[in-house]
Amino acid sequence: MEKNLLKVSRWLLIIITSVFMCGNLYAQNVTIRGVVLDENNQPFPGVGVQIKGTAVGTLTSGEGRFTIGAAKGQVLTFKFLGYAPQEVTIGTDLNLSIQLKTDSKALSEVVVTAYGVKKEVKRLGYAVQEVKGSELIKARDPNPINSLAGKVAGLSIGANAEMLGRPEIVLRGSKDLLFVVDGSPINSDTWNISADDIETYTVLKGPNAAALYGSRGINGAIIITTKKGSKDKKGWQVDFNSSTVLDGSWIAVPKAQTEYGRGNAYHYEYQAKDGSGSALYTPQADVLYDNGNRLGEYGPRFEGQLLRQFDSPYDAATGKRTATPWVARGKNNYDNFAQQGYTNTSNIAFAASGTNYSTRFSYSHLYQKGIFPNTALNSDNFNLSASYNINSKLTVDGNINFNKQYSPNVPDVTYGPNSYIYMFKVYGSADYDVRDLEDIYKGPTGVPDLVQYAQEYGRLNNPWFVAKKWLRGHDKTDIYAYLKLNYAISKDFNASLRSQISTWTQRKTEQVPSSANLNSYTGIIADYAFGWYGDYREDNRQLFENNTDFALNYNHKFGKWNVGGLLGANSRTFTYNSFYGTTRGLALPNVYVLSNSSLPALEYTWDSKMQVYSGYYSLDFGYDKYFNVNTTGRVDNLSTLPKSKNTFFYPSVSLSTVVSDYIKLPDFISFLKLRASVADVKGALTQSTITSALNQVTGYSTNTFLGYSTDVYTAYDGPSYANQNTAAYASYYNNTASVAYSNTLANAALKPFNRLSWEYGADLRLFQNRLNFDATYFDTQNGPQIYPYTLAPSTGYSAVNVNAITTKRTGFEIAANLGIFRKPGGFNWDLGVNYSTFKETLSSVLDNDKSVTTLALGNHVYKIGDRLDEVYGTKYLRDGSGNVVYKADGTLLTASGTNAQTTGSLGYLNPDYTFGIINRFSYKSFGLSFQFDGRIGGKIYDYNYYAARQGGTDLSTVSGVVGAARLAEWQSTKTGTQAPTPALVGNELGNGVVITSGTPVFVNGVISNPDQLTFSANSKPILVQTYLNGTIKSIDEAWMISRSFAKLREVTLSYTLPQNALKNTFIKSLTFSLVGRNLLYFAARKDFDIDQYASGFNSSDRTTQNNSGLQSSTTRKYGFNLNLSF
Repeated sequence: MEKNLLKVSRWLLIIITSVFMCGNLYAQNVTIRGVVLDENNQPFPGVGVQIKGTAVGTLTSGEGRFTIGAAKGQVLTFKFLGYAPQEVTIGTDLNLSIQLKTDSKALSEVVVTAYGVKKEVKRLGYAVQEVKGSELIKARDPNPINSLAGKVAGLSIGANAEMLGRPEIVLRGSKDLLFVVDGSPINSDTWNISADDIETYTVLKGPNAAALYGSRGINGAIIITTKKGSKDKKGWQVDFNSSTVLDGSWIAVPKAQTEYGRGNAYHYEYQAKDGSGSALYTPQADVLYDNGNRLGEYGPRFEGQLLRQFDSPYDAATGKRTATPWVARGKNNYDNFAQQGYTNTSNIAFAASGTNYSTRFSYSHLYQKGIFPNTALNSDNFNLSASYNINSKLTVDGNINFNKQYSPNVPDVTYGPNSYIYMFKVYGSADYDVRDLEDIYKGPTGVPDLVQYAQEYGRLNNPWFVAKKWLRGHDKTDIYAYLKLNYAISKDFNASLRSQISTWTQRKTEQVPSSANLNSYTGIIADYAFGWYGDYREDNRQLFENNTDFALNYNHKFGKWNVGGLLGANSRTFTYNSFYGTTRGLALPNVYVLSNSSLPALEYTWDSKMQVYSGYYSLDFGYDKYFNVNTTGRVDNLSTLPKSKNTFFYPSVSLSTVVSDYIKLPDFISFLKLRASVADVKGALTQSTITSALNQVTGYSTNTFLGYSTDVYTAYDGPSYANQNTAAYASYYNNTASVAYSNTLANAALKPFNRLSWEYGADLRLFQNRLNFDATYFDTQNGPQIYPYTLAPSTGYSAVNVNAITTKRTGFEIAANLGIFRKPGGFNWDLGVNYSTFKETLSSVLDNDKSVTTLALGNHVYKIGDRLDEVYGTKYLRDGSGNVVYKADGTLLTASGTNAQTTGSLGYLNPDYTFGIINRFSYKSFGLSFQFDGRIGGKIYDYNYYAARQGGTDLSTVSGVVGAARLAEWQSTKTGTQAPTPALVGNELGNGVVITSGTPVFVNGVISNPDQLTFSANSKPILVQTYLNGTIKSIDEAWMISRSFAKLREVTLSYTLPQNALKNTFIKSLTFSLVGRNLLYFAARKDFDIDQYASGFNSSDRTTQNNSGLQSSTTRKYGFNLNLSF
């Protein structure tokens, strides 16, 4: 594959060089002079004058005059935004006078809105933002949605670093956005979309813009319009686009110390267990062996001393190993194990159009080689669209998209024995060179195809063994398609019938090889016996959805009134089924089928169905140039609610007025539009994503069930069954399947949830459209929601579903564009900036009882008016002077009691604001663009820091007072007895104090009565290993860091070959680009990429994201892109 890629790259360079060498003779130029006037016959400065088909151009002066050299027969174009362009062919008249007139069509920017309806921006009463697909295919990401990061005000994209990782998409504080392709909703993991087929992305912000889609659009929608065969071009056109992006150096990676190796209490070995499970301490142990227990980096310091190590020479006669020098052989283990990753994407598209038809066929192939050995992804995408005018009244058009993803091995990054971050950065050590382990069955420790050759036999595995044998396969087929008939009843009135499907089938497998060391074992799989026999698992899921719509559309002008309307009906049919199966130890090693289970395999199935019938309307009416009003309404009949409450109506109204059309404003104001809208959207008991049948049936997470790994979420948007007391097969107890019922009581009077959203905005354009502002303020009342309210234990249930919890979210966003310098055919500089912020507070608790003013969420009780993204946790306890308080044994004092006593505020999870800055430069045929974006403020729990400190691998454990204490302890150990030294009294926060008299009272995680206590200086030394694995682990404040970060997201340098250089070739256009992504990253800590975690508090499901978890290291990316049209 890599050799073929290099060959293709060489041929591309040869082609590009050849085309660049193509020269053309230029005709003799003459000098053309002239003046450009506006509609009032006044001089028009700043008008672009350009020779058509070339990069030669100029701007008119302050007096509207211009001078340009051109050849007779060439065409001059005169352009200015908002005015109809003019073209003049050069003849004998070399002195020109040109008058430009206002072009209403030029001013009427059009965007795609709900149900694929195109509307003029000036008539919209709500916020939308459009991004051209062409902007996202140069410095591309393997996932096309990641490329939207930083480009849309109010939209945050948490670009996932994992192969096939789904990005976290947050719009105005809410996740779970709806994806719509060519007017129809699809179920998307965002990997089944080909960026090369996308004409535009339109972001409908919030329920006001997406009201026609009902509850599915409650959080907003991303409307994708695909490319079609253009009716403006006759004949065939071929487009080819290819890009190759290489993974470069790390921008976010944990850094591990290489001063101490693995072990315990400065010994190479650690507390082991014999065959009967009894403790066994063996300072001279040859092999590190304690299955199921963790091995930290608390072994000897690397000083070249002789130790019998796992790979020391082995004497078969004596069964002993010869001691070898203890040195840091693996300082670069992570880098030496990682490989050169890259992504290659190629697309070819054929488009044709004629008088009565248009068609386009596209094929895309993506190959991603992962940064870890034996990881790769292939994705093939076929897209076919066609439109045909059967006669003057009847048109048929359709589209089908087929996507196939396949990976033989997708790495697992979560905390566990097959995670490379876990192996190298949390509990990794430099006492071995990973390159020496590539022979995964090396003897005498290893046994071919049975027992791995490993650096230890605890929780870690040989990384090469994991890469080659512990395989996590992925296979997914994804199809979405539609067929539409449109009948023109009259020129103003048409009827359409449209049917669409969105379906996918996914199969994930996991082959756990014989001798794999696992983390821990639950009661469910206790018979695995150290996991030496291996295991096999399957997770199969299938979804099908059909949406059929019939709609009537009317548009007419009555005098000064413009009237338009849409009336439609929709039927949505949804089915989903899933299967999860796992062996309970393999009977025969390396035979990966469920039937090869040592004990009866565990198998679970889970299915769901849903039917929704809807009616909807949209009515537009506007009077002359003064205002435009739009109102929408939708009625849903939804099968997930009780029958008496399952039909509901929700409306929206919006108003827009272009003030500059009817009020004389100062000359520097080119355009001013004001808008306002309100929407009231409802919905009930559906969820956007779903986990495996195992989780749905038993309630166990994958981690709880297996002792490692995490749940895999897929696109769903189906019923949650949260209001039904149905039986489910829970788990095996004494090898017998047990039946359990929901502990949440169903409520026959349950109503749909509600969201009422107000939005106000302005679109201001200044200095003849050189400076544009689009500002929006939104105020959303989210609720009453559907909430499981706690019941007394005597009821037999833990909760009952009720309509409760209303929050208020307010925010502001602005998008600005400035044309700093513009000269057609010359130097141009455009600057785009976006900014957004929001806050969400608790408004009420119970819908039917306003006397309840507190809400228990997580570990805190919130009061009305509190921000719900405020995170609470345990804190350092301090005296009245701010000194940290310790216990008599030298460990940190921690609060005791209820949550209200032991936890206090640690800050807010949501960022204070997000921003994006995009610069675009062009000069003749060259273009340069770069983008900075980021999020400022907010807090997150740095799990990498927590785990690496606990394991003794973080750099901070060998620096400062902790590092000094560690060295002193090591020196004392060398003399015979390890002892705590005065080097570590207290911790990095200072020696602190101890309480000598009085009893502390804890309130909100702090000592509330320090004036009633007596303190003295802490002088108790403590061992480093005891300190790092002691009470500090339970102090959340120690691990909270800022979410603030900024990135140089992308840089693109492009060259477009001039048309005159292509004149005698078959190529219509050629653009070559050098690209980079994630080139710079700014954050307080760089052990993980904060960018991946876009949300803090999500009001849609009242979940919080306050913990980073582990993630694969993110890289800088460099590459090139070639775009050709024939």
